[in-house]
Amino acid sequence: MGMREMKYKLFLSAAAGICTFLLSGCADIAVMPVGTPETAEITPVTSSRLSRYEMTGQDYDTDMNGNMDTPVVMIDLSNLQDNIQDSYAYDQEVLTILAAGNYYISGNLEEGRLCVDVFEDETVHLFLDNVTIESNDGAAVYVKNAAKVIITVMDGTNNVLSGDFREEGQRQASVFSNCDLTINGSGNLSVYSYQADGVRSKDQLKIVAANLYVKAKEDAIRGNDGVIIYDSAVEVECEGTGIISNSDKDLVVVQGGSLKVIAGQNAIAADQYVSIRDCQWDLYAVLELVRCEGIRELDEGL
Repeated sequence: MGMREMKYKLFLSAAAGICTFLLSGCADIAVMPVGTPETAEITPVTSSRLSRYEMTGQDYDTDMNGNMDTPVVMIDLSNLQDNIQDSYAYDQEVLTILAAGNYYISGNLEEGRLCVDVFEDETVHLFLDNVTIESNDGAAVYVKNAAKVIITVMDGTNNVLSGDFREEGQRQASVFSNCDLTINGSGNLSVYSYQADGVRSKDQLKIVAANLYVKAKEDAIRGNDGVIIYDSAVEVECEGTGIISNSDKDLVVVQGGSLKVIAGQNAIAADQYVSIRDCQWDLYAVLELVRCEGIRELDEGL
């Protein structure tokens, strides 16, 4: 249990140059107006042949002080000292969240990591305020145990998460979660992965009313049990697949907002269901744009 005991238009002409281009420099996040829980139209997949998903209040929740029964834990990454508290511990460049609740994170953590290790029925909500985490030994944000983690990127902030991996067996993603993961909030989040996936969840991954840029050596955005993107501005560059879901419950749903993908393999991949609706999209891939043997529902790019 670790600390708890002491808590991834066919574009063949670009094939030769894509891999060299993808990881050579930075791109600015596209900033576009995003929706709100009141304006977003939610059309869940309910067919018996397809995986079900639902949007909950937690997926839209960006209010740090909304639940007054849950105190906010304030953590400044720039001023951490080795210690163990009831809610978190910091030891050998690793900040570990040990208890459910709301955490306001600010500052820079160089050559360090943020880990979530709580009970498997608990939820952790991280609020990022101009955060930079640069890990040279694994994921910048690693969710080891939890029921659900929400990452809210606070309005008006710019946040960067990057991961490098010393050992091949550790190469998963710069943001990696063993449970459901939601990214929301109107600030800017950039994720860089120099040897692995960008953002990855072993369960469902939801991106809600967010501004997200991902550059990855392998797949950019991956949710094993589904990737759901609502009213977000998402831009990815990768040598693998841009957005991928790959379990017996896989699906990729993009509704509203904008999506730009430049991928060395497929732009989007999911065997059962891929849907892009009411979205301004621009997809480029060396292989298929959309790899899906099941149902495809693709609007024309606006």
